[in-house]
Amino acid sequence: MKVKVSVDADLCTACALCYDELPEVYEDAGDGIAKVKDDIGGDGAVIEGELAERAMEITEECPSGALVTEEVE
Repeated sequence: MKVKVSVDADLCTACALCYDELPEVYEDAGDGIAKVKDDIGGDGAVIEGELAERAMEITEECPSGALVTEEVE
């Protein structure tokens, strides 16, 4: 499985769920708002395997709906 990940910063409530649970993909942008890590490609990065599966799970758990995770081929 491959997914494209991004964060809608306007929706993010800085709850820290994503970067606490999946620090390989998400990080604090400095103000509590989440962002996709630049070292994996930043917003719109494509990840695969176990990271992709975990990203899908975290997206479902995000209370604000700020995480956008789309399956790609």
